[in-house]
Amino acid sequence: MLSAHPSTTPVEAGALNRPRRLAVEALGCGLLVVALEGAHHGAEHLGVSATDGRLFMSLAAGVVLACLTLVLQPLSGAHFNPALTFADALEGGTPWRDVPRYVLAQLGGGLAGRWVAHLMCGEPLLIATRTPAASSAQFISELVATFGLLVVVRGCVRVRPSATHLVVAGYVAATVWFTDSRSLANPALILARAVSTRTSALHPLDVESFVAAQILGAALAMALFRWLMTPSTQEATHRRWRVIFQSSKPTVAEKAAEVFNSLAAPEFARGTVEGALCEVDPHEPPPLVVRLVLEGELEPRGDGAVWKLGVGADGEGRLQASLREHTQRLLRTRGWSRLRVVGDPAHEAPGPTA
Repeated sequence: MLSAHPSTTPVEAGALNRPRRLAVEALGCGLLVVALEGAHHGAEHLGVSATDGRLFMSLAAGVVLACLTLVLQPLSGAHFNPALTFADALEGGTPWRDVPRYVLAQLGGGLAGRWVAHLMCGEPLLIATRTPAASSAQFISELVATFGLLVVVRGCVRVRPSATHLVVAGYVAATVWFTDSRSLANPALILARAVSTRTSALHPLDVESFVAAQILGAALAMALFRWLMTPSTQEATHRRWRVIFQSSKPTVAEKAAEVFNSLAAPEFARGTVEGALCEVDPHEPPPLVVRLVLEGELEPRGDGAVWKLGVGADGEGRLQASLREHTQRLLRTRGWSRLRVVGDPAHEAPGPTA
């Protein structure tokens, strides 16, 4: 995650089409539910105490989540959580038109994981019919847990990208101890827990209030980080990176610089094309050169990052999508992403992609 060279990634997210990315999200969410419920059943089967049972679930959830995010993050982004998808869309990462698809895939994966766990544990595949029991205390606990998760995620992406997998897994494991719902600050797991015959399951009518608390917590965390990352007018001049795009087609390099500048925080980095006249700050670090390789072209030699776009210059929609995916990956790695909130007039919604 620290590399500034997307082309060196063994399997890139851009190599998977949308249905495959959605399948990865569903798979990850389903396996997470299986791990959590399997640990719960194992603890009950062994007759351990409630404290030991939570220890079982926290270890299973933390270790499995760390493994899943480490392996599947290059394929789909490894959200496995509608709240994270919503937050990623707020900052211009996931296109808004893909958010419902991601959420449905995550919810479907969570439900499938719940049913698989029931089959593994020999339990009936029925929805519980208990009395709703959501309270204001549970609402606040879900809000705080999700708020903390987004703070951890955004903080790691900004300052410690390489530690994101372990830090997030550790926080999620801790949520098993300080929330009663054991939802891991995840709306998909809330829905999965409602599809159960266990006495500790959630009632389906409680799902709405829990999900609302989690989405509100995610929005508050994003608003906080937007305020924290807004540069002060009295802030000392800092080192801003310059990214130079090179391509055999000048229009492609110009398009890449345009996409980069629309997504990057201007206080951290700015994109330009080779040979462009621009004011150079003597305090800025050496420029980062990005070489754009179109379909059918040979990979150039030399220093700098290489982006294999996999499309030709005439494929406007596919070219836009490929440039956007490579740009978002670089921004997340470097911590240069522009944080946004809904209704921010400073940007427009993502354009159509193939």
